[in-house]
Amino acid sequence: MRVIIPTLVGLIALAASSVQAAPAPNKAHPHAKWHETPAQNVWKSQQYDYLVSINAAYRSSRVRKECGPIKDPGLRNDCVGSFSAYEPMR
Repeated sequence: MRVIIPTLVGLIALAASSVQAAPAPNKAHPHAKWHETPAQNVWKSQQYDYLVSINAAYRSSRVRKECGPIKDPGLRNDCVGSFSAYEPMR
């Protein structure tokens, strides 16, 4: 009994301190510049699709950026090919 009570008191103190140590977030999006509305997201997506389909330099830049880090040759070829399938040149 003498061992159980101090152990329980220690566990309660530990639980209370760990609850206090975790601060609750005060805002859902602390950095407003990272948050965009769904309409802004759609507009950016449409702008990306448009640029990839009409601007060869932008397209090759995006292919390098999105497919370049992929080391597996088959996966990389699939990535490059997806630009023709989903974003055909106009």
